[in-house]
Amino acid sequence: MGEEIGHPALAGGSWPVIGVRVRREGRGLRAASWRPAPHAVLEDVLLPCTWPELERLAQIAAGRSRARVYVRGLDGADAEPLLVLCLRGAPGAVRVEGPLSPVAETLTTRARAAVLRVAAVHREAGRAEEAQVWRVRARQILKDRRAARRGRSVRTASAGLPSLGHRR
Repeated sequence: MGEEIGHPALAGGSWPVIGVRVRREGRGLRAASWRPAPHAVLEDVLLPCTWPELERLAQIAAGRSRARVYVRGLDGADAEPLLVLCLRGAPGAVRVEGPLSPVAETLTTRARAAVLRVAAVHREAGRAEEAQVWRVRARQILKDRRAARRGRSVRTASAGLPSLGHRR
């Protein structure tokens, strides 16, 4: 268990994306935003294919975490500069500015779709146990999203204010 796959987009496979407005500087990134920004162009940004990143993105989108979302260039994408969502600390990452709430539902749905796609890749490779683990992870994202809708999210519990770890 724990066998990771290379990003399917590098091999031309279909993969969930989300629209982010990006301002480039040469081949690098200058800025990124969820909402319109000066000199920014709407681009399809890939979701990652590793569980820790997908899990965290789903938690952020569902309101279970206040962490920020970042964008970076996809390693190994030489022909065309592909971008991928990531978490803080990734080399070359630029923070996505603006409120997440307008795209939160879409991000949660796309994160779940990415998890199911990883499960399919493992199943196609004959790794049934790995595929089952990823399907369980997709189910957990669905449960977290439903719980957030019922008001069990960090944002709902604190009315958008810092809660210092306490929930109502």
